[in-house]
Amino acid sequence: MDNLAAAGCGYAPVILDQLWATVPDDLRLGRLSAATVPERYRNAFTAAAPSNAILVERLPEPMGRELTWCCLRVIELGGKIALPGVAMLTRRLAEAVADLGARGPVSLMDLPARDWCQQFSLAVHRRKGRLPTARSTQTVRETLVRFLRLLALAYDTRPWWQRESWNPVEDPRIPLRAHEPQGREAIYFQRVSASRLRLGLQWYCKISLETGALRWSTVGQRVFAMTMFDAFLASRGGRPTHLADTPEGVRALMLDYLGHVRASRASRGPTEGQPLSANHMKILLISVEQFYAFMHDHKHEAAAALGDPGWLRLGPQHAAFYRRGEIPRPVAHRDTEQNVIPEAAFTQIMASIGMLGDPVADGGFGDEQAMRIMMLQTRLGRRISELLLLDHDPLCALAMQAPSDEEPDAFAARLRYQQTKIDGAPDTVLVDREIVTIIRAQQEWASGWIARHGAPGATPRYLFLGEKMNRHGNRPYVSSTLHRMLTEMARRLDIRDDVGRLVDFQRTHRFRHTKATSLLNAGVPIHVVQRYLGHLSPTMTMHYAKTLTETHEAEFLRYRKRTADARELAMPAADLYDLLHLDSRTDRILPNGYCLLPPRQSCDRGNACLTCDKFTTDATFLPELRAQHRRTLTLIDTRQAAFTARTGTPMGTDNVWLAGRHREAAALEAVIAALDADTAAQGQPVRGAGVVARTDATARRATGDLGRGQPDGR
Repeated sequence: MDNLAAAGCGYAPVILDQLWATVPDDLRLGRLSAATVPERYRNAFTAAAPSNAILVERLPEPMGRELTWCCLRVIELGGKIALPGVAMLTRRLAEAVADLGARGPVSLMDLPARDWCQQFSLAVHRRKGRLPTARSTQTVRETLVRFLRLLALAYDTRPWWQRESWNPVEDPRIPLRAHEPQGREAIYFQRVSASRLRLGLQWYCKISLETGALRWSTVGQRVFAMTMFDAFLASRGGRPTHLADTPEGVRALMLDYLGHVRASRASRGPTEGQPLSANHMKILLISVEQFYAFMHDHKHEAAAALGDPGWLRLGPQHAAFYRRGEIPRPVAHRDTEQNVIPEAAFTQIMASIGMLGDPVADGGFGDEQAMRIMMLQTRLGRRISELLLLDHDPLCALAMQAPSDEEPDAFAARLRYQQTKIDGAPDTVLVDREIVTIIRAQQEWASGWIARHGAPGATPRYLFLGEKMNRHGNRPYVSSTLHRMLTEMARRLDIRDDVGRLVDFQRTHRFRHTKATSLLNAGVPIHVVQRYLGHLSPTMTMHYAKTLTETHEAEFLRYRKRTADARELAMPAADLYDLLHLDSRTDRILPNGYCLLPPRQSCDRGNACLTCDKFTTDATFLPELRAQHRRTLTLIDTRQAAFTARTGTPMGTDNVWLAGRHREAAALEAVIAALDADTAAQGQPVRGAGVVARTDATARRATGDLGRGQPDGR
């Protein structure tokens, strides 16, 4: 931090004159406060008391100009000036400069942050006889470092990519996409101690960003990996940029690094102290390998751009360090039970989302934006970055006629989101009136917030706004803020699944899995779900289809399977499931059960399934079985009345049609009674003992009516 904040003696009077020329005349004041600055800057100066003021006049002229320019720069970047902290820094600077005398610093850049803080402590001790409090020291240091960073960038005349710290917020020259999810995060190259390796890494990242080969988040990942590789080289006394003089030496070194990575342990997070995951190890190894492969392919350009002929010594041994099978292969985690939120838990979450927007005094979190983000997340299943980067007006009119008020569930608009993950993938989705209402409410909130806290004339760029450093409304809501809030909300609600595990819905991607699975459960075709989720190919969508398949199989196996004579099926339920899907014929799935007829055979029984030993059913068909039983009894009564009216006597028990209907009714009653018993026993899956008797025998020994199959109506 101190090396970054002030590389030492960066003051340049010519450059300071250029910076001072950008400061408006009405802001060149000896005293900066909310009462003295121009109206257009007034709400950018926050004060705990009206007397808070920055006494620039007490500083040497160059230092006063630097401090004034820094305040202006913070405001231009969308930030606010906390007057108590900056005023305290100004007092400390004036005291330290006065104590150091005529040979003291005249610019903030004359000392690094650590030396300034030491001078501040000495000045306070001389004046009060004690050291400053830890809180005031931290406030002053944070403000000082912030200003030193801005000045270091302004005084640095090198090309942007040669700077040791890259901060897109402060340096607009860094090439980023129009909507970069991590575009406000800085990358620090000074953590790579070997200067030649560091400069080569900076050039590689610069070219990769400019060509679009890497995105900002991936650049950060590569720099982290190279930092670890640099530490490994340093522990072995350092190495030249070509690593070793012979191919054998390079190979041995990189195998040594492979072993080093495999032996490493996580230094923080929930897995602290545990071995690195296979995916993490792969990233560390592949990042180094791809860096050297790039430098090998562009060694002549690199040597010229960096002024370092050492890169010319790269050879074929640097194009690929590892052979097939040597890099750890990540194990795909497809734990569907962990990824899909159970229905009961989902209902509890939906009922509690309002807590995010409730006032803190009422036990809520006081964040209406977080509440609406989660309302959209649960309804739409979008990636969280897609929601946070929504334009302020993301709705597009439908080409068709708008739905009427009598159709509240009909699609009312098309929502356009930022597709930042997959280039060329769909970036719109149909939404209904409820989603439109949520978006309109958030637009109203964002416009009101900008009117109260934004710069004059500012308009919000995003629908969901960050509430810090955002006077211009061009910063989206920060995902880490949402995750912290959801973590606390999950702790408070203590929502658990069917087996007692905590539902960690702060992993917002689970809502995407849940939405995708619900669409597939509803029978939406794969290609439609693919477009809805923004996938470029069905490969990833099929992962959710796999989730659906596993869910269906587990649900299928939950229930005991019964035959037409109410016995348990002899065939294992898993085999029945496979049989039905291997055959892939819809005529094997009946309205009231399943048909076990072999695939190559055809059925000549019509709808007389209840007298067939190839029929099986389970408790999921109980509603249809009960309805069929009622229809059978009604049909018997209707035909008996018609027969009596025509002949004068009712049908006898030996009537062929009536005997068949009684057998069907008896079979239905027996099956329903058995399934009701299964349901009472929680429907645990069991293997049936077998079926040997035909329906006729069952009907003869039954005391009531039994049955299955639709009455033939004859």
